[in-house]
Amino acid sequence: MHASYYHKAHACIMVFDVQRKVTYKNLSTWYTELREFRPEIPCIVVANKIDADIKMTQRSFNFARKFSLPLYFVSAADGTNVVKLFNDAIRLAVSYKHNSRDFMDEVLQELENFDLEQKEEEVPDRVQRGNIESPSPS
Repeated sequence: MHASYYHKAHACIMVFDVQRKVTYKNLSTWYTELREFRPEIPCIVVANKIDADIKMTQRSFNFARKFSLPLYFVSAADGTNVVKLFNDAIRLAVSYKHNSRDFMDEVLQELENFDLEQKEEEVPDRVQRGNIESPSPS
């Protein structure tokens, strides 16, 4: 993943495929990387493809428990819990955005509010002409 994928993120949904163990094993790497760039955003873990093996919903997945993250069992194929997952993720993201104390969020907010384009009449004549004059020595 690239840091730009996390830029301005207010929540994360980490999905693994219950039929592919390697995707579950990758959660630790993904989570470590996420926390490097977005240390405070809410994160949800998703066990996908439960329609292929409903018994997977009876399993305990230690990763979510270890980091105290909510775990959703979903099926993108038949829609099980998909709407609930996204409703909850959106709710968490909005709450985080309104209540964030993360320094980078504050910096990004300041940058969004900063007017980088000054109107021409606000710029001194000598700067507009490209001749920035130094004060003459007295």
